[in-house]
Amino acid sequence: MLNHRLLTGEQKTRYHEFYEFVKEHVAPFDHTWDKEQGVPLQVMKQCGAAGFVGGIIPKEYGGGGWDAVTFGLLNEAFGAASSSLCALFTVQTMVAMTLAKWGTDEQKNQWLHPMAKGDIIASFAMTEPKVGSDIQAVETTFTWKGAGDIFLLNGTKKWITLSAIADIFLVFGKDPEGKSMAGIIRSTAPGVTIKPLKDMLGFRGAHLSQIEFENCEIHAGDLVGKPGLVLPYVAPLGLHFGRISTAWSSTGLLRACLETSATYASERRQFQAQIMDHGAIRQMITNMGADLEAARLLCLNACMAEDVHSPDAIEKVLLAKYFASRAAAGAATDTVQIMGAAGCHEENAAAHFYRNAKVMQIIEGTDQVLQKVLGKSFCQKFSKRG
Repeated sequence: MLNHRLLTGEQKTRYHEFYEFVKEHVAPFDHTWDKEQGVPLQVMKQCGAAGFVGGIIPKEYGGGGWDAVTFGLLNEAFGAASSSLCALFTVQTMVAMTLAKWGTDEQKNQWLHPMAKGDIIASFAMTEPKVGSDIQAVETTFTWKGAGDIFLLNGTKKWITLSAIADIFLVFGKDPEGKSMAGIIRSTAPGVTIKPLKDMLGFRGAHLSQIEFENCEIHAGDLVGKPGLVLPYVAPLGLHFGRISTAWSSTGLLRACLETSATYASERRQFQAQIMDHGAIRQMITNMGADLEAARLLCLNACMAEDVHSPDAIEKVLLAKYFASRAAAGAATDTVQIMGAAGCHEENAAAHFYRNAKVMQIIEGTDQVLQKVLGKSFCQKFSKRG
């Protein structure tokens, strides 16, 4: 459990609720979901009914109006048991918070209420086959039809979380002049083709797919944000909340690695002694414990900054995501090492940790992209020149 001295009474209560829900409804089943490559839709509906899917959505739009810390605690609790299910909170929040900030009143009233209840699942369609971290290079196009307020959407998005079962997509692209644009389109719209992606390294239950748009009509009233300002301002807001979610879910995964490793090391015997008595094993577990404490504090610090609208909240979130995802990947590697051959089998949780943790270093900003951004910031802050 988390260090409660840093949490309010309400946050403690919420975390206990999340923790108990995961213990009963998620942890026993994640292996099956991973094996079958899909979290059941009814489980997502159950999370919606419990108020988890729309927790951070503003109350005026049917959400819980949670602070960022509480949203983070949700992701930590679920992230320890199911990275795939946790992706629901990540992506739904990315779209919802984008609409809450940049959507029209009509868009907010139409989409946020059902999204808050989990009645509608949304997907954040940014990544393309040739475009990942460099979002400015997206090739999907929005072209005015030439009459009325209709645009034609053409392009391909790939590796889009939840897109295989989503009801709506928030799609990012450009007009013929290069101005960035975004719009909401239903998954059932004519011209939309969805091709589920199976056998991913990690997040196998998160319903990823490739989406192809061919002359899909999208009304001007479904465009989000002002053309030309979408990639500089609209998209980063969604990505910001995606990084909060990923930082915390990585921390939950790190906790699961530590719990699994510590339990195994206490039970397994080699050379007439528990393996926890061997120095190399203790060192790996020590590193996990230290990283877990650091990741929790970085995540809390980032969310507290977000809740008070601190100017450095964006950087703190980037740092939390960078550290937590790297720490989770390291802990997952050591968990497999501690468990030996047993940890290399797909029936063992360690193998799932290993696959999912690697994905954490790629989604919502790769390690290398975050190093570029954070490294520049740290040089500016700490350089003694001048």
